[in-house]
Amino acid sequence: MKQYLSFGGGVNSVAMMLMLLEQKKDFETIFVDHGTDWTETYEYLGMFQGWLEKNGHKPITILNPKVPGLKKSKETFSNLYDYYYHYRMVPSFMMRICTDKFKIRPIYEYVDTPCFMMLGIDAGESKRAKISSNKGVENRFPLIENEINREGCKQIILDHGLPVPMKSGCYICPFQREGQWIELRRTHPDLFCKAQKLEQRNMQYRESTGKKPFTLNGNGELLKTIVDEDQLRLFKDDQYPPCECEL
Repeated sequence: MKQYLSFGGGVNSVAMMLMLLEQKKDFETIFVDHGTDWTETYEYLGMFQGWLEKNGHKPITILNPKVPGLKKSKETFSNLYDYYYHYRMVPSFMMRICTDKFKIRPIYEYVDTPCFMMLGIDAGESKRAKISSNKGVENRFPLIENEINREGCKQIILDHGLPVPMKSGCYICPFQREGQWIELRRTHPDLFCKAQKLEQRNMQYRESTGKKPFTLNGNGELLKTIVDEDQLRLFKDDQYPPCECEL
């Protein structure tokens, strides 16, 4: 059966791909571009594509989702942010439609079945790994099979002369830690502004319909509160760059 590798642009998927290339495995790598990864992930993807080409390897296949709108709408969305903004929603812990609609379904629509799907779960998080088969797609976990943990993944990347990427994820993900929201505000004020606008739009909608407030951050705090915009910072490096969203 054909083998696919699910690529997210983070430490584990990069290391898994490098390991399998060293083992001369035959597989196709898939990255779903839903438009809301951190800027660093897209930059790393571009760099890594160049490395693959230089070293004679097949490029990563990039998929663009086409997610239908709600209530049989004729609209389709390729960008996760645009989808949530249009429907005045935010991602949540409870309803992970972002993963389902903008990651898993595009892959299932693309692959030839039956097939194996290789996922980047390392040996240190083996409890998350579940051997399962759904719609002809059977999961495999090469890092666990090769007993490679997170540190081992980093070493594989360094051994190939490549920089270790940041943790992959969406810049509007509710699972982000408070430190990540602060880092987003500091390094990408434009993206933080978009996240704030998404949160505010959802809050206004819920208030107008008599629903309880629902913040983008998982712990219930407003993003503005988390980054504490009004706090006086003693050191220049701790200061935030200007933000023009006026929120």
